[in-house]
Amino acid sequence: MSSAISSRAAGPALARVEASRAKVVCLLVGVAVAAVLPLVLPNKFYVRLVNEIMIYGLLAMSLDVLLGYTGLLSFMHNAYLGLGAYATGLLLIHVCPQSMWLAIVGGTLITMIIALPVGWVQVRTGGLAFALLTVAFGMMFYTVAWKWYDLTGGDDGLMGVPQPDITVLGFKIASSGDSTAMYYFTLVVVLGLFLLTWRIIHSPLGAVLEAIRENEERAAFVGIDVRRYKLIGWMLACGLAGAAGSIYILYRGYTGPGVMGAFSGAGVLMMVLLGGMRSLWGPFIGAAIFIFMQDYISTMTEDWEFFVGLVVVLLVLFMPGGLAGIPGLFKGKLGGGD
Repeated sequence: MSSAISSRAAGPALARVEASRAKVVCLLVGVAVAAVLPLVLPNKFYVRLVNEIMIYGLLAMSLDVLLGYTGLLSFMHNAYLGLGAYATGLLLIHVCPQSMWLAIVGGTLITMIIALPVGWVQVRTGGLAFALLTVAFGMMFYTVAWKWYDLTGGDDGLMGVPQPDITVLGFKIASSGDSTAMYYFTLVVVLGLFLLTWRIIHSPLGAVLEAIRENEERAAFVGIDVRRYKLIGWMLACGLAGAAGSIYILYRGYTGPGVMGAFSGAGVLMMVLLGGMRSLWGPFIGAAIFIFMQDYISTMTEDWEFFVGLVVVLLVLFMPGGLAGIPGLFKGKLGGGD
């Protein structure tokens, strides 16, 4: 009797361990595939395309932290990628043209400093009001980037960004102008930020954010400072978006106000919906599908947005959990069959 009870209790724990092992194996396989792609892809264009997928995957993951784990919808989260890109580019042009790491850290910190008062205002609202405020602030940032020609280059964009060396502990590894070297640099940084975010989400802080997402009133009743932790989730998401922007301008050597526009913001939200929320890795899959669809369909028709939107609508209707929800869907069917 006792052995049956203990084996029944050990079942869920064993399943969680096996699921964790499967996720680790999938992560290792994904990293291994990404690492060999530049060696097997015949065209540098596809190397740059995968590089862009990793950057936008990081941006979509940051939105997943905000939407999937904290329950806060941001329609123009891409504005913070733009802020990080502009801040990093301006630092490289005017302050530290030879220090890539200083520019990246500085660009990310500047993004978070700008995001702090914005978040302080937004977390005092919730639901639709929060989402609409993200649009309002996003359009303000977009207008500044478009109109402040002397600083941002206006509609011409920020050009003439230096391409510093990629260094580790003072030793030069390669130039950021080398697309293959920049690809591997992006892979390492994105992987590091992914693991850091995963650790935070699976810490007590992550549990608090999920509690707020599920029921704000109950979280406040048990003593959680809801506004404070919403702000922490917001700052984490904006910091990741700013880091994505820093890598973006190093990879492209240029940025313009278009990356901060409403259409780009909708695209990032579609990436999260395609890949699936609350998985961290799902947004990377969503970014890959979205960018490949955009690249492929745009060669056949100028109305590629219609077809991408149609795919997202069908996916939301028939697979609301996104591609990350497929394993759970199969588990549910198998469980129902038993």
